[in-house]
Amino acid sequence: MWVAGRNLNDAAEVAAVLEGAGLDPVHFRNRIASQDVKDKLKSTTEEAVARGVFGAPTSFVGDQMFFGNDRLVFVESALKGELK
Repeated sequence: MWVAGRNLNDAAEVAAVLEGAGLDPVHFRNRIASQDVKDKLKSTTEEAVARGVFGAPTSFVGDQMFFGNDRLVFVESALKGELK
C-alpha cells in the first residue's frame, strides 16, 4: 500500500497480495470475520489510541513512537540501540 500503491480496499487486490506472500486468502477472510479477531482488533486499537497513535503505520520501540513508513530506518536504529 505505502510502497507499491496497491488499493487494499479492494478485496481482489488483498487476495492477490496474500497469495503473493504464500498465504491463503480464504483462510484470511474467515479469520478476520471471527469474533476473537474482531475483539483483538478493538483492544489493540484502544491501546494504540491510549498511547497517542494518530495514523498508520505507527511503530513503537519501547516508549518511542515512530510514524510513517519513511521512519522505518529510525525504527531499525532504535531496535539496535543506536537512538536514545
